[in-house]
Amino acid sequence: MNTLPGVWLDDLTRQEALIRFGGDAVAVIPVVSAGTPAPHLPLKTAPLIARALGQKLLERLPAVVAPVVDADSFSRRDTLGQVLVDRLDMLKAIGARRIAILEMSPSPGVVPTLPAETLVLHVGDWLAADEYPTSCLMALDPRSVRMPLLPAGSRAQAFAGERAMAFEVDALADALRAKWPDLA
Repeated sequence: MNTLPGVWLDDLTRQEALIRFGGDAVAVIPVVSAGTPAPHLPLKTAPLIARALGQKLLERLPAVVAPVVDADSFSRRDTLGQVLVDRLDMLKAIGARRIAILEMSPSPGVVPTLPAETLVLHVGDWLAADEYPTSCLMALDPRSVRMPLLPAGSRAQAFAGERAMAFEVDALADALRAKWPDLA
């Protein structure tokens, strides 16, 4: 049976998490903020892309990917900060020594200041450009794109979304390996 190097945190028992984090696994917390989505895209667009990137990342590395945190669901930045600190504390309590935040937003700065040992990787300058999220959603869940509302002249394509997500995962894997060279 083929097993993946990584796993979703919520698929593990506490004991399994302790074992994973006792090895070389890195905890990854995706944090998304899409701002105001395009009228042809559903509200689930950024979290869906984050889950897809998380899945592709755990297929390549010994990553334990936590559930996606939707920063747009918090009205105050300090509330988001407290939620992330609580999540970091929970991960540390089950043995995580290596923790990375994947900040997916149109611009950096959604994630508040966190402890220095937490690696924050910004993914998503593409969210400001409509083509990337539309292309990704065409690849992931094409029926969700409201095609009649798609802007005239859009060049969004499912293939472009697949390629862009593959590029993002390559960059994330490289950044994680640069921080922790012993990751498989």
